[in-house]
Amino acid sequence: MSAARLLVSSLLLALGACASLPRQRVLLPEPRLAPAAMAMDASLVQRLQFTRGDGRTEVLEAQLEVDAVGLRLAAFALGRRVLWLDWDGARLDEQRAPQLPESVSAAPFLRDLQFAFAPAPTLQAALPPGWQLREDGQRRELWHGGASAMVIAYATMPRWQGTVTLDNRIEGYRLRIETATVDGNPD
Repeated sequence: MSAARLLVSSLLLALGACASLPRQRVLLPEPRLAPAAMAMDASLVQRLQFTRGDGRTEVLEAQLEVDAVGLRLAAFALGRRVLWLDWDGARLDEQRAPQLPESVSAAPFLRDLQFAFAPAPTLQAALPPGWQLREDGQRRELWHGGASAMVIAYATMPRWQGTVTLDNRIEGYRLRIETATVDGNPD
């Protein structure tokens, strides 16, 4: 097995372990907003850095496109596409690398991207009873039953330009999204 293939396999196993953490009693809501509700029209190159509770970090390169008709994400590890998702507001399609564990799916990626980039009032309206989203400047926080479930911090506005840090306290990981500048370098 080549070193690159071994590294891709290790990354995919680690992502699968992250996604297969024991389910908590409280599950994060999935807003499933229509793409037009995202109020953004962008095509972005991003670096997605996942850090689990044990400190291990995994990195994916990604291409994200959002417009009024769709949200599309392609994620790459070592130059190979490992996950692709397409959300049109009614249907979530995904394609996965054969090595990707079954526990890794497109739904959590869609959920995190919508919590990170959709307008706060739109998200609040889509939340089930018992959940509340608060936004203060360049920080938003999702609450459930008096406990903080997710904290999102933005380095810049608009939210999708620059670095976004999403701390998922329910599922125990941190996602750092770095959007590339025009020359392809992260901010």
